[in-house]
Amino acid sequence: MMRFEWRPFLERWSGEWADAYDPERDARPGAEDRRAARWLGGEPADEARIAAAETRLGITLPPSLRSFLAVTDGWHQAGYFVWRLAGCEDLRWCGDPHDMRGIWLDGAGDDADEDLVRLAGLWSRSLQLATESDMVDVLLDPEDVDERGEWAVYTWAPWRGSPPERLPSFRHFMEDGYREFHSMASDRPAFANETTAALDDRVEQARLAALRGAYEAAREALSDAAAFGRPGASRLRDQIDALCGTATGAEGGASLADPYVAHEAVPLTCRARSRYGTHQHGTDQEELLTRCYPEEDRPAVAATLRAIEEATFRYRADGAFGEAVETARALARRAEPEAAWRTLAAALPAWTPRSAGHIAPVGLLADPYLGPVLTPDRGRVLLATPRGPGAAKSAPPAAGSAPADGLGWLAEESPNGFRIVLIAGVEPSEVPLRLAAGDATVRPALTPGDAWQPHPGGEPWENRTVARFGAAGDGWAFAHSGQGLDAALQARFASPATEASRGTRALTLTYAPQGDPESPAAFHFSCAENGEQRYGLTIRGETRTTTGTIPAELTSVGLLAGRTVSDGPRTVLDSIAAHFGVTVSREAVCLGRLDGFETRSWLREPAPGEGYAYWTRS
Repeated sequence: MMRFEWRPFLERWSGEWADAYDPERDARPGAEDRRAARWLGGEPADEARIAAAETRLGITLPPSLRSFLAVTDGWHQAGYFVWRLAGCEDLRWCGDPHDMRGIWLDGAGDDADEDLVRLAGLWSRSLQLATESDMVDVLLDPEDVDERGEWAVYTWAPWRGSPPERLPSFRHFMEDGYREFHSMASDRPAFANETTAALDDRVEQARLAALRGAYEAAREALSDAAAFGRPGASRLRDQIDALCGTATGAEGGASLADPYVAHEAVPLTCRARSRYGTHQHGTDQEELLTRCYPEEDRPAVAATLRAIEEATFRYRADGAFGEAVETARALARRAEPEAAWRTLAAALPAWTPRSAGHIAPVGLLADPYLGPVLTPDRGRVLLATPRGPGAAKSAPPAAGSAPADGLGWLAEESPNGFRIVLIAGVEPSEVPLRLAAGDATVRPALTPGDAWQPHPGGEPWENRTVARFGAAGDGWAFAHSGQGLDAALQARFASPATEASRGTRALTLTYAPQGDPESPAAFHFSCAENGEQRYGLTIRGETRTTTGTIPAELTSVGLLAGRTVSDGPRTVLDSIAAHFGVTVSREAVCLGRLDGFETRSWLREPAPGEGYAYWTRS
């Protein structure tokens, strides 16, 4: 193992600190002398002095601390919040003077596990390295030792509001302190040196590498530069992380005069904030978000936030990629996410950045229809695709083959059952006109959780549901709700698809799993043509009712062959899909956003003497 060269590292740190010295921020006793000497340390400690400290403490110091003391017996400004580190004579056992063990254990109560008990004992067993600080403990743990004999360093400050932070060794602690110094000094006028120049060049090379598709290596370089506070590094890294699904990409406060901020960062920030709703702890979320922006930009930010919350935001781009975005959005709205992705992927080489700090179309993630399409896996494919000026016009990236979804997956993804109507020969836009209650008002970009059974609007006996709709393969369209129709209601079942089949053919499928003993599992399948039901099957527990003549190709399969609902509807669903040539995208229904509407009632009016009940959702 090569020995770390402390002297060059510490001289570089000291010289950069001296050049960045600010009397108002760095004025501590002796700071002017250290600036003049360009040295933050002291004299080296000889072997006898180090050995005496070890004898006094009853331990052998870890290698990196021992070699450090041989270069400088103590140190000033170990980062920004630790003002002085102990030398040989100042090294001491912490001793837990503030009973941190009791505080941690009392806070945990009966939930204190072995790891927490060990953490709580950190103060009583560790060496305290910080002699002057902004309430920061720097603890060297003799029970956390690696194979080289290095002790882990833990830093803790009450104002962080988090558990102690671990670093593998004293050397790692000092390197972290050096990065912190750079990060805190990066906003100082004319803070420039060989280190910042090398880091800025690395950021630029990482930006170019990311555009070439080498995003993993670029991210590593950008993370390092971001830790040093280099301008632009965090923005570039966060775009990579956002598309990989490990960060939101939110960035607040910059001016909308920067096109990247206006069209990419602000929508992502609004998306991240909108997850908490429009109010948080009684405070208007819009005000919380907008007040960090320049006053002239706040109305535009507020408008974007409202568009995100109302699912009316639309991501825009220029040129051929912008045209692909529009096409892809239309496909996603039709419940064709795979086709939407392939459209975007094919156009990626034509994408152009909005500004120098822009490496990918991350604003797509804020689009209510395209955001769900851009899964982390697809985001990584996007990042691996060369794009921007000079990108090779290569073949579109491999995105996997289109899945053969069929209908069987509905049985696995529907804990509350489902209702689905499939209509032949119509475009998705026509589905609400055939199935909706009232004026067929379309609700934009609903999530899977938005498709539920509301209060039965209209007459009290009615049973309506919010359904989302899209394309169901070649020549078919569907409307789906993740709320089944339980057995108790099947006696008055009246499929809305019968009326919707005028001039064409429509299928109705409903399934409700077993509820309480009085509510057995229920399944219904029927086919209607030109306003009349041709055939169907209804199963409620052990009771089976058929109408018309079911095609022979279907009667030998699953539920249609005589099995009970407890056997599950998967097989028959797949058979129906194959027989009629229909398929509904599992991804679109389970993960995407689709337009929706309120259907007409799924129950007929009660006959004289029939009772009914309904429920409401608060």
